[in-house]
This record gives sequence, structure tokens and C-alpha cells, in this order.
Amino acid sequence: MTSEYPVKRFTNPNPVYQSLSYRDKLTMLVCFSSLRFELLQGQGCNSLKYSDKSTGLTAEESEALRMLLSTSSNSLSFWPIRVLSMSEELRRALYASNAASLDIEPFIPDLVGVTEIFSEEHRKKLCRHLPARAEGYVWTLVFSTSQHGFSLNSMYRKMSRLESPILMVIEDTEHNVFGALTSCALKVSDHFYGTGESLLFRFTPEFQVFNWTGDNMYFIKGNNESLAIGAGDGKFGLWLDGDLYQGRTQRCSTYGNEPLAPQEDFVVKTMECWAFI
Repeated sequence: MTSEYPVKRFTNPNPVYQSLSYRDKLTMLVCFSSLRFELLQGQGCNSLKYSDKSTGLTAEESEALRMLLSTSSNSLSFWPIRVLSMSEELRRALYASNAASLDIEPFIPDLVGVTEIFSEEHRKKLCRHLPARAEGYVWTLVFSTSQHGFSLNSMYRKMSRLESPILMVIEDTEHNVFGALTSCALKVSDHFYGTGESLLFRFTPEFQVFNWTGDNMYFIKGNNESLAIGAGDGKFGLWLDGDLYQGRTQRCSTYGNEPLAPQEDFVVKTMECWAFI
């Protein structure tokens, strides 16, 4: 189908933008305009829904978007009615670790508490991958092995009344930094819990985030003896013992991750848990 609104109407000098398809250029235009969209959460759905209110676009651009969103799927099969799907290329562009590639300076949240692990660069990279309900909040330290001891039960107690995603970061004795973002506070449970907002990350050898693959729902499971984040085929994405001393990281189908540390088994030097409150 040949559009009556050529790509040049949506041009941008940024090379990342120029490399995107026409569909993705329009989707990016939508993302960075004042159009009201909602990110569809859960079920591994990465798409944007149009809320039928638009400002900040030229009349031609607005009409082009309305045309695309109202055209039947037979004549515009790659764009579902009223839903704009983000391709993997656009996701990489939107969430690239180099903010300068899109001329966007990420907001670096303030910390309530003293960190022994996070650098400003760590926080700048991680804040891009927070769930929407965690954005705009300060990061509050709710548990630290340095302050509260090496005890999984102590960690559970510190989170017993929290209603917030948790950012867990670990530095091992080999100075590798890695961790997990969980969709809720950690607790003792007989079964797996959590949602697809959860993820794993590592900073060594380079920063990588491992999102939910949709293959299973083994997000988080904890008891008094251990804590596991991500699982499948008898392996755990991140596993810690009850003393928060020994840990293990393996490939797991929940997050499709690489091991978070160079060695599968590691020893915890410091662990911190941050809430968004």
C-alpha cells in the first residue's frame, strides 16, 4: 500500500530514527507526541493503544494516524485496528542504553539511603527499564546486608508491609554487579508469584537486561531456606541461600538470560534492596 503521507513528513536527523521502518517511524512519532497511550502490561504484550485524544501534531500527521488506526486490517494488514505494535527494532531504539542516541537524558532518581553498590551510571541505565508504576519515585533502601545482616528472613521482615516493586542488586566477591527487578515485595510463598514486569540484569561484561520471555510464569519463589527468581528445567536465573551468602545464577526459560556472573556459583559481598516509595 502506498501512503499519501510520505515518510519525509516524519523525518528526523537522528541516525537511529532514520534506520527504522515507516511503521516504526509513525509509532515513534506517537510515542513522543502528546497523544495519550497506555502500555499494555502482562501476557508479554508489547504494544501501544490509542486513546483517541491527540494534540501536538500537525493536521496532516494527525489525519495520517487516524487513517491508519481506522483502516481495515485487509488494506493495512501489518497494523492492527486501534493498536500499534512495536517491533524489536523500535524497542531497542526506545530503550537503548545510550540515551544520547535519541537525544533524551534519562531522569536519575534520588536515593533515600546510602548505597555501597550503585554508581550514577548504574542507575541511569536501570531507570530505563522500570515499570511505569515505579517511575518518578525516589529509590528507598529497605534492606542491606551491611545494615541488617546476612539473613533472608530479615529481608522478608523488612518488606512485610511494602507494596512496591523491588530492585535487588548484588555485588559478589569478584566485584561483579547484577540483580533483579521484582514486580512486588519478596515474601515466603509455597508457589511462584509475581508478574511479567519482573526482570534480571547484569553489568558485567556489559549492561544487559533480560525481560520475561512468556515461556513460563516462574517469576519469584521464596521460603526460609532460599530465594529463587526465574526457573525452568531445574535451573534458576538467580538463587540465594537463607544466609544470603552463597548464590547461583543459570540460564532459565523465564527470562531467557545468560548467567548473571562469570561463574555459576558466587559468594555475596553486599546485597541491597530498593523500593519505589
